[in-house]
This record gives sequence, C-alpha cells and structure tokens, in this order.
Amino acid sequence: MKKLIYRHRDIEYTLTNIEPDLWSWSFAINGKIKRGTTRARLNLLAQRRVCILIDRELKDTARTKPREPD
Repeated sequence: MKKLIYRHRDIEYTLTNIEPDLWSWSFAINGKIKRGTTRARLNLLAQRRVCILIDRELKDTARTKPREPD
C-alpha cells in the first residue's frame, strides 16, 4: 500500500493506493473531513481528481460564508 501526502491551495490531502487502479483520498477543510475513493490508473490522474474536489469544496465554503453587515 502506497500512501502519499500532497498540498493543494494550502489544503493537505492524502492519497493511498488500495489496490491497482483504486485510490483512497482524504482532506479536511475547516475541521470537516472528507474521504472517498476514486478509480484511476495513474497517480497523477488521482491527484487531479482530488484537486478538483478540493476546489469545489472551497468554492462551496466561500459561497455559504455569512456576509458582514453593512
């Protein structure tokens, strides 16, 4: 089992090769931990998919952030 740790937009995430073509990932944003798996033949493709998920979470977090009163 191969465990790798990366950073994307100051968010640390891990990728673990569970079996051939199956990767487990996890990251935390604002104390909320997200976990899942993805099928990818290449390590770089699995990294890219997790980066897209992180970008999506950051966008949702910014969208739901309460606005300051004027």
